[in-house]
Amino acid sequence: MVALLIIVILAALALQRYFVRRAKDAGNIKYVCRPSVRSCEPGEVFLVHSNVANTGKRPSAAIYIEERFPEQLNVLESEQFNVIVLKNGYRIYSSSVIIRPKQQIKRYLRASISERGEYRFSDADFKAGDFLGFHEFSHRMENDARIVVFPPKIEDAAFLSAFSNAADEIARRKQLLEDPISVCGYDPYTGREPLRMISWKQSAIRNELTVKKYDPVWNRSVQIVLDMQYHGEFDLNRRRQEICFSTARTVCEELEKRHIGYRLVTNAVISEDISVLSSEGGMGGSFRKILYSLGVAKHGAFCTLEETMRVACDAPGKQELIVFIATRPDDDVTESLNRARAFTGAKIVTLFASDLLPTPDDDKAKPSLKGGTKA
Repeated sequence: MVALLIIVILAALALQRYFVRRAKDAGNIKYVCRPSVRSCEPGEVFLVHSNVANTGKRPSAAIYIEERFPEQLNVLESEQFNVIVLKNGYRIYSSSVIIRPKQQIKRYLRASISERGEYRFSDADFKAGDFLGFHEFSHRMENDARIVVFPPKIEDAAFLSAFSNAADEIARRKQLLEDPISVCGYDPYTGREPLRMISWKQSAIRNELTVKKYDPVWNRSVQIVLDMQYHGEFDLNRRRQEICFSTARTVCEELEKRHIGYRLVTNAVISEDISVLSSEGGMGGSFRKILYSLGVAKHGAFCTLEETMRVACDAPGKQELIVFIATRPDDDVTESLNRARAFTGAKIVTLFASDLLPTPDDDKAKPSLKGGTKA
């Protein structure tokens, strides 16, 4: 009997030592968590892939995993995850796995995020215990994957009516007549260009249909100025800035649909300088880059409105229209717009978030946004 007891104790100690070694060994465990897309629309469903692999020759211990997902993540389906805990600005999801040698476990959940911004899928904590339950070993698995959610569109036609009318007029003039000074070369006719772009003289010289190629600097006749400087009413400022991002996105998209080239100048916190983004219209890659920049932008202003307007007014080429977007009007705004009007001679359309999100004492309509705004 004593001999049997000794054998049991020795076996338990051997198992304990074996499981302690397995619990301590995290070098062969690999972890990657990332969303299925780099960017998306508000409320658009995407997948979050969470993969755990064992590159070693021994099976892993039973691993308890705590993963950090964005707090704003709206999970639609998560069969392989258990508990949801809100902690330090993250949504903690827990699960357990045992991984065989050279095995990779692929898991996913369906989710969406309704608010604009850049969101991070951060590090995970892996915990494993010994055979007798005396010790628990924790390992931090580094991870840094991100997804950017674009600003929602504004659907209030009355709010955008002044801009829409001005943009329609520019589009009509663009269809009727391209500025001959802006012609910088000629390309073969592909069948996709409008007939008005055909140069009959060059077609006769080259003995093939040839179209005029216009200098893109001349095509960017619209300037969009997105001002994030604080103009008062602190309690509403953050929400109004969100409306400004949505307004800029909507204005850019409308110009893209009309194939009107434009430049977006903003002092929003996107990079380490004033951001200047341009597009020739047509919903191409440049527009996607602008959407991404508006999605990652932080609240607040990188520099003053005066510096931003100086960059906008110094842009090359003629300016037919300036679309000015800000949280609300004040003396600084009025003075800057007057200077810009005198310097460029362009028509200026103002779009203020305070018109959509007024003070509580004002009975004006609240914003109509596709996808909602951040409260």
